[in-house]
Amino acid sequence: MSWREHDTAVSHFIASSDEAGLKLHIRVRGEGSGGPPVLFVHGATFASRLYDIPHPGASWLGAAADAGFTAYALDIRGYGRSHSAQFDATTGPYARADSAIHDIDDAVRWICARHGTGAVGLVGGSWGSITTALYTTTIGRERVARLALFAPIYGEPNAGWLSQLRDPADADAPRSDFGAWRWIDARETRARWDAEIPDGRAAEWRDEAVLTALVQSSVADDPRSVTRDPPAFRTPNGTLLDLWEAFNGRPLYDPAALTCPLLLIRGSEDRTSTRSDALALFEKAGARTRSVLEIANATHFASAERSAATVFAMVNAFLAGDDPWRS
Repeated sequence: MSWREHDTAVSHFIASSDEAGLKLHIRVRGEGSGGPPVLFVHGATFASRLYDIPHPGASWLGAAADAGFTAYALDIRGYGRSHSAQFDATTGPYARADSAIHDIDDAVRWICARHGTGAVGLVGGSWGSITTALYTTTIGRERVARLALFAPIYGEPNAGWLSQLRDPADADAPRSDFGAWRWIDARETRARWDAEIPDGRAAEWRDEAVLTALVQSSVADDPRSVTRDPPAFRTPNGTLLDLWEAFNGRPLYDPAALTCPLLLIRGSEDRTSTRSDALALFEKAGARTRSVLEIANATHFASAERSAATVFAMVNAFLAGDDPWRS
């Protein structure tokens, strides 16, 4: 069965208030249900597809809709179907966090207007934990009711990532050859994913059909993918400069300003969102109501692994204000 048969979310396009001509893509499940709104914001590689993988049981948006929410997911500028003429034309890294928060704000304001509410539940994953935390502590302070950070990144030195991001000629600077984007294909995705899974356990932790559906649907969203063999999609490189700062121990947001109810959740084997970094964020966050959860036998891609149902259930419970681990 093709992934397209499961690609049933409704799409909307809204005008950007920050970049002329840009239309931001938002996908939604549970539209018309009247359920409270929640917005998902993606990380540095996959766009909103990561929250709506077109494979049975793999859509986090679907699980959120089944739990009673109206579930939205945003493609930040240059990602997924938020196609940008500026992105296509530029030569330098595109879509940093200080731009992304304006995309989040556009989406949140549009969702609030649709639902007649003043605030939404917000979920940010990986680099999206940086952008949503930055948004929540700055221009979005009054519009976030609850914040869940999946695979959170705060500000701890990470030697593994720094070795990939630093300039070979200057260890104190990021690589100078970052263009506007990089190409991502199935082989690269599998290699990065498998690096966090114990040898011989990939089939136990991940359904290969989910990986295939995620990559193929992401490729289909990029009009330039037809130029690549093997098939690949573009992802902006501005995110890598944000990660360079975070992984050098220079946080992009002040956790003390995170005062709404807060959930941090990560996979136990995640090498990008480390346990010590998540705990440091937990300790420094200003929220009186906050929790940190760790899912065993799961990686940075926990929401797309066999542990996904646990991730979905825990975050959905938090968003509903029914935190079972706090009772």
